[in-house]
Amino acid sequence: MAARPSPQPPAADPILDQAIAWLVKLRADAGRTAPDAALQARIDAWRLADARHEAVWGELMAAEAQFQRLVALPVPPEQWQQPLSELTRTRTRRQARRRWLGGVTLGLGGLALGALAARQAGLWEGLDGQRYATATGQHRRLALGDGTQLALDTETSVQVRFDGRQRLLVLQQGDIFIDTGKDALAPQHRPFLVQTAQARLQALGTRFDVRQQQGSTRLTVLEGRVAVTTGQEPRTVIEPGETVDIDAQGHLRRQATGSAAMDPTAWLEGSLVARQMRLAEVLAEIARYRHGWLQCDAAVAQLRVSGVFQLQDSDAALESLAQALPVAIERRTRFWVRVVPAQGRYE
Repeated sequence: MAARPSPQPPAADPILDQAIAWLVKLRADAGRTAPDAALQARIDAWRLADARHEAVWGELMAAEAQFQRLVALPVPPEQWQQPLSELTRTRTRRQARRRWLGGVTLGLGGLALGALAARQAGLWEGLDGQRYATATGQHRRLALGDGTQLALDTETSVQVRFDGRQRLLVLQQGDIFIDTGKDALAPQHRPFLVQTAQARLQALGTRFDVRQQQGSTRLTVLEGRVAVTTGQEPRTVIEPGETVDIDAQGHLRRQATGSAAMDPTAWLEGSLVARQMRLAEVLAEIARYRHGWLQCDAAVAQLRVSGVFQLQDSDAALESLAQALPVAIERRTRFWVRVVPAQGRYE
C-alpha cells in the first residue's frame, strides 16, 4: 500500500501575511489608553499602496468579524448548532487543512490563522449569510461580531450577511430590534443596512425596530437616525421618535411613535401596549404568540381597546379582554378560539 502523503498547509499568500501582521500589531495596540496614530497611518498607507492590499484587508476584517460572532453568541449551544454544523461540514470536505489547523485556538493569532484558512480553504461561504429564526411565542437575542445587539420577536426570520464592504441584515419576516455597534473590527466604516421587501434602511448610528408585515414594512427609530430608500420616493431620513410605514408600492407614511395605536417596541419586554386599538388588531397581534386559530367575530371587531397585555400568557390576555369589554371567549378546542359578543352585555 502506498504511503499517504502528510497534509500540507495551504500555500502562503504574501499580501495576506502582511495584512495579518498589521492586524496583530493593531490588536496589540487596542489595549493602550491612546491609540498609536503613527501605527494607524502606516496601516492606512499600506492599504492605499495597492488595490490588492485593500481587498485583502477587507476580507480579513470580515473573517475576523465572523469568528468573533461565533464565539460571542449569548445563546445556548443548541440554538447555534445550525451555523456550527455548517462550519463542520465545510471543514470535513477539506480534511487536510482541518488537520493542519487542528491545534489553532481562537485567540488573536488563532483569528489571524483562521482568516487565512477561511480565505484559502473556502470557509467564507459557510460563515457568511447565517439565518436566525424564532418559533411561535419565542424571543431571541444575539450579539453580532461588530458589537451590534440584535433581538428577534416571535415568528421572525433574518439573514446576517457581513463582508468587507457592508453589514447587511435581510429581514424575511417578523420583527427585529437593532442596537448598532461601532464596527470596531473594521477601521474603514462599513454601512449597516437592513433590507426588507419594500425598502432598504441604512442606520446612521442608532437604535431602531423593523417589522416586515404582510405587504408592508414598519420602521421605528428610538435613537440616532435611519435613512430609507425605496423605488418610489427619494432617500428619506427618519428621526428619533418617528415611525414610518412603507407600503407595497414603496410609499412612506410618517407619524410620531407616541401617537401610534400600538407601542412598536413593547414586545422587547414581553408586552403588548394598546392605545385605542381595534379589537381585531389586538387579537391579530396576540395570535402571533400562540398556536392555533384565534378569530374575532365581525360584530365586535371595531371595539376599541387600551391596556397592557402580557404576550407570554395569551389566555390571561384574552380573559382580561372579556372582563373589560362586552365580549366572550368561545373555546371550541385548545387551538380554536373565537372572541364573540357577550350575551346581555353587547350594545
